[in-house]
Amino acid sequence: MSQRYFEHPSLTAAYAKFRPEPPASLVSHILEYLHQGYDGPLEAAADVGCGSGQSTHVLAPHFNTVTGLDISPAQITEAVKLGKTSSVSFRVSGAESLPFPDNSLQLVMAGQACHWFDMPKFLKEVDRVLVPGGVVALYCYLLPRVVDPHLGERLSAMISEVYDDLLAGCWGEGVKDVNDCYRDPKFTIPYPDSSRDDSHSLMTESSVAELTLSMTAWSGFNTYRERNGEAAAQKLLDDFQKKVMTTLGVSTPPENTRLQLDTHFLLLMGRKPRI
Repeated sequence: MSQRYFEHPSLTAAYAKFRPEPPASLVSHILEYLHQGYDGPLEAAADVGCGSGQSTHVLAPHFNTVTGLDISPAQITEAVKLGKTSSVSFRVSGAESLPFPDNSLQLVMAGQACHWFDMPKFLKEVDRVLVPGGVVALYCYLLPRVVDPHLGERLSAMISEVYDDLLAGCWGEGVKDVNDCYRDPKFTIPYPDSSRDDSHSLMTESSVAELTLSMTAWSGFNTYRERNGEAAAQKLLDDFQKKVMTTLGVSTPPENTRLQLDTHFLLLMGRKPRI
């Protein structure tokens, strides 16, 4: 059964604000792969575990209809707030019982989500709803790394320290699968035509203040806050921000101190055989 980690209102709002969209190169690669084995019109796609809907909307220009699904009603509420496109709709649904007829979708995608699914049940449903030649695409992304020729490694290590050390014991089991880039056999797509691609990354710019606030979108941070209280959670953020600013040694405030960030993505794809 899909697991629920993103239902607290403060977490869903932060998740909507800070969850990255998939890079354009990743979306293009998925579409190219789909067109290589399917020459019909792109009628319908589903984004399973859509969260606040960023990855759902990027599919909209390419399909007649796109449906974002998430087990969390709070996440679906945030997804609807993100923007309205006539071809995009959102529904509350788990990943193990997809609300689509047999052989009805050209693409099933799950971004930073399938590590919470019951994978055997999900993949069985994927096979049911995909048309012959249709594609399943699963992606995840790792912690952002700071791009700086002199301080990048030190600053990136500070992000990892919060994630790995200060929030140790606060993460759900699925996070281990993300850290391992979906190498566990349960993520193997059971189609002869399948691929693993780790060539995509997303370059973004963020202020130190925004980078700090982005941690509030982590499920591990939310668990830490629930266990230790608001004051302890705020101190964790304040200490991180102060450490980053001290390392940078600049006089600008955190809100105006910019960093270049590189987020690495991993993409798994598979094509349902033609009958």
